Amino acid sequence: MIGLGTLVNSAAVVAGGAVGLLFKKGIPKRFQEIIFTAQGTGVFLLGVLGVVTQAVTASQQGVLTSSYGLGMVLSLVLGALLGEAIGIDRMFNRVANFLKRKLSRPGAEEGADIGVGFACATVLFCSGAMAIIGSIQDGIMGDPSMLLTKAVLDGVISIIFATVYGYGVILSALSVFVYQGAITLLAYFLGEYIPMAVVGQMSLVGSAVLMLIGFDLWGIKKFNVANLIPAAFMPILLSFIL
Repeated sequence: MIGLGTLVNSAAVVAGGAVGLLFKKGIPKRFQEIIFTAQGTGVFLLGVLGVVTQAVTASQQGVLTSSYGLGMVLSLVLGALLGEAIGIDRMFNRVANFLKRKLSRPGAEEGADIGVGFACATVLFCSGAMAIIGSIQDGIMGDPSMLLTKAVLDGVISIIFATVYGYGVILSALSVFVYQGAITLLAYFLGEYIPMAVVGQMSLVGSAVLMLIGFDLWGIKKFNVANLIPAAFMPILLSFIL
């Protein structure tokens, strides 16, 4: 069934976020701070591993070479400009606030930055290699196995994130559904026209964006990471131009 992986993945985020909310109120602030540090480290390293896996190759002589560096920079710059022009980060906050007003009880979650949780969880769940490649595999070959594996990972991560960000993590399931569902449908109809090398470059750029969440969780600097989501699709545009 085409799209099964996305459906299961979205459900896993909701389930994991719901479990995390059960533990949220029982976690002292000092433990929440160490969770932030651990999450930031894990997310940053996931981004580094994604970049290294896609960009660095080893020859038979053991010499390391890197590829797609210029394409990655161009994709990040063009994607950032497009995302800023569209105002994706502001859109996320408006959607999160709207859903908060509709779904939350009076006085509940006061002061919680649901918009930040929504944006960070969306980027975390959507910008990695598994989201892109898994959706393409599901669309082209009808194979949801990678997305099912991702669903397990996202479910566990959403438990941890929800203890810090609250309802914003659960709301990110909507982004997972729309984002991965759109890629799956595009792959189903247009997959034969997208070279696998371009898919690898999309994963590379997505992993680079993922690294920025680590700085946010560490409290070093806050980036509007949602505005960088279009960067993951810039390799398609560059491949047509070049």
